[in-house]
Amino acid sequence: MFPRLLSDRLSRQRDFCLLGVTGVGKTTLVKQFGARFSNVIHLDLETATDRSIFQQHAGPDEILRAVSFIKGKEIRGKGTLLVLDEIARCRETILWLNDIRKPQSKKGQSPFIVAVSSILTPELIQLTREGDDPLPAISLYPFSFEEFLSAMDDQSALEAFREVPVPVYAHEKLLHFFHLYALIGGMPEIVSEYSKYRHLSGLKKLYEKTEEAFLQSIGEIDSGKKKKDLAREILQNTYPFAATRIRFNHFGNIDRGSRDVGQAFRILEQAFLLQLVYPVTSPLLPLKPDKSRFPRVQVADCGMVNYFSGIQKPMFQSQDMNVLFKGQIARQVVGQEILGTEKMDKTPPLNFWIREKVQSTAEVDFLVKYEDMAIPVEVKSGEPGRLRSLHQFVDLAPHPFAIQLHASKLGIHQVQTIKGKKFYLLSLPYFLAGKIREHLGGFKRLVEG
Repeated sequence: MFPRLLSDRLSRQRDFCLLGVTGVGKTTLVKQFGARFSNVIHLDLETATDRSIFQQHAGPDEILRAVSFIKGKEIRGKGTLLVLDEIARCRETILWLNDIRKPQSKKGQSPFIVAVSSILTPELIQLTREGDDPLPAISLYPFSFEEFLSAMDDQSALEAFREVPVPVYAHEKLLHFFHLYALIGGMPEIVSEYSKYRHLSGLKKLYEKTEEAFLQSIGEIDSGKKKKDLAREILQNTYPFAATRIRFNHFGNIDRGSRDVGQAFRILEQAFLLQLVYPVTSPLLPLKPDKSRFPRVQVADCGMVNYFSGIQKPMFQSQDMNVLFKGQIARQVVGQEILGTEKMDKTPPLNFWIREKVQSTAEVDFLVKYEDMAIPVEVKSGEPGRLRSLHQFVDLAPHPFAIQLHASKLGIHQVQTIKGKKFYLLSLPYFLAGKIREHLGGFKRLVEG
C-alpha cells in the first residue's frame, strides 16, 4: 500500500486516536507508524479473544500485564507500540485507556498507545474531546489528490503540483489527473487497483465491496435495528445529493419525517460515512454554523458518489467539472480535498456561507480560515464580475480577498463589487483546492505590495 502523507507527521510524543471511515487505510497507516518502534503489540477488538482481556475485573496495570502475557511480548515502555484496533467495539477498553492515562496510573513501563476506530461512540467522544487531558484525535480521510498523484507514479506531475505557484506548463497534465481523481475517488484499495491496471471497468466489484463494508459498519453503531436499517437506506439514497443542501423530511422520497431521517443521518456521521455541513451567516470569525438552516451533505468519497449515482460516463468525458450537475461534483471533490489536507491535530468542519432574504439569496461554497480572516471560496467557472454571491460576501467582509476555483489557469484579478468595493480575486485551478493556504500567502503579499 502507498505511504500516506500523514505518516510523516505522526508524532511519538503523545498517544493518539486515529479515526476514519472503514476501508480508508487506518490499519495500514498504523503499521507504517509502527516501524518506528522496536516492539509492536496489536489487539484486534473485533475479536472476542482480545476483547476478553479488558472484560476482566482487574486494575489497569494488571490488564496491561495480561496483554503482555497473552500476546507473548514484553512491554518495553515507550519503545513498545500498543495498537487498540477498532476500540469502539469494546467499551471496557475505552474505560481502561481512560484509567491508564491518569497521572496516578502512569508508570515508566506504560507503552505508547494508538487507538483506532471506524465508528464514534459517546465513550470515545468523551475520551477524545472532554476532560482535562483528552486523547488527541486524528482523522484519516480518503487519499488526497497529492497522494493520488504519488500512486500514479508520475514524479514530474507530483513535483510540479508541489511547486508554489504551480508552473503553467503543468496545468493540462494536472487537470487531467485531477479529473481522473475526481472520477475514481480516494479509497486506497480502489486507487491501488487502478494504479496497477489503469482500467476503470475492473473497479466495479471494489466499489460494491466498499459500499458493503460501509453498510456493515452501520451495524456496529449502538442503536436500534429499525434506525440502522433506515440509515442504510438513507446512505444508498444520499449519493446523488452529495454537496447539495437537503431537507430531512421525506429525504430521497423516503416516507419518513424529519426526526427519523435526522437520527439516521447522525448514525451515518458516527460511521464517518458523511458529514452534515451547516451554513454560517456571518463573514466574521469565529465561524458559527447555524443548525436551524438546511445542511449540505459532504459524502466520504467522490468516487463512491460517481459510481452509485451512475454518472461515471459524463464525468469521464468532462473537461470542466463546474459545468456538470451545477458544479455539484466539483464541490464534493473540493470539500474532500479541504478536509483531507487540514492540519492533523484538528478536524474543523467544512463551512459555507449563506444570506437568505425574501427577495434574493446568496451562497458561497466554502469559507477557509486564514490568519484572522474567513476567505470566501467559490467553485465556479465564469468571469469574476459575474460571481454575484461572492460579491455579496465581500461587501460584508472586513477584508478584500476572495478565491475562485475553476478549470482554468492560475490568475490574480482586481475586481469591484456591484456596490463598488474593490477586492482581489485569486483564481486557482481546482486541482489546487488542497493547497489554498500555501497559495494565499504569496497572493496576499503580492497584492499588499
